[in-house]
Amino acid sequence: MQYKQVFEKLINEGYEVKTKQYVQEGFELFKKYSSGFISLYLIIFGIAIIASSPELRNVGNILSLLQAPLIAGFLLVANDVIKGDNPKFVDFFNGFKFFFPLLLLNIISGIFILLGMVLLIIPGLYLAVSYSFANMFIIFFNYDFWTAMELSRKIITKNWWAIFGFFIVILLINLAGILACGIGVLFTLPATTCMMYIAFEDIVGGAIRNQE
Repeated sequence: MQYKQVFEKLINEGYEVKTKQYVQEGFELFKKYSSGFISLYLIIFGIAIIASSPELRNVGNILSLLQAPLIAGFLLVANDVIKGDNPKFVDFFNGFKFFFPLLLLNIISGIFILLGMVLLIIPGLYLAVSYSFANMFIIFFNYDFWTAMELSRKIITKNWWAIFGFFIVILLINLAGILACGIGVLFTLPATTCMMYIAFEDIVGGAIRNQE
C-alpha cells in the first residue's frame, strides 16, 4: 500500500469530519479498557504534578519528557483494543520506541506555535490545531518528525474549521470533567484521547482501508 497516494488524495480531495461519531466511538473505545487508560493518566498526572513543583523543578523537567511517549503508548494501546487485541499494561510503554522523533516534534512544533502566538495569536492557533495528528503519523507510519508535521498540517488544513470544531467539543467535555470536582478529568482526558485516535483512524486509517 502506497500511503503517500492516500495522503495526497486526502489533501487534494478532502474528507468528512464526523464529530458525533468520534465522540460516541471514542467513549465506546474508552470503556473497553477504561482501567488501563485511567491508570496511565494517573501516571501522567503524577508526572505533571512533580514537574510543576518548584522544589522538584530539575527532576520535573526530566520527567516531563516522558509525557509524549506515554501518550504515544496510549494511542498504540487504543489501536490494539480497536483491533480486538488484549493489551497488557506494559504495552503502554511501547511509545518510548519513538522517544526521539516525538521529542523533536514537541520542540520544533512548540517553537513554531509559540512564534505564531506572538504573531497576533491566530497563526499559533492555526498551527496548534494543524499539528494535532503529527504524533500519530510518527507512531503509526514511522515518519520522521518533519514529514509528520507537514502531513498533519496539510491534511488538517483541508478541513481545518471542522477539525477545530471537533477540538472545541473535546475541550468542553474536559471542562465538564474539571467542573465535576476536578476528578472528572480522570475519565474525560483518557476518553477524549480515545476520541482523537478514532478521528485519526477514520480520516487517515479509514481512507487507507478504502484503498485496499
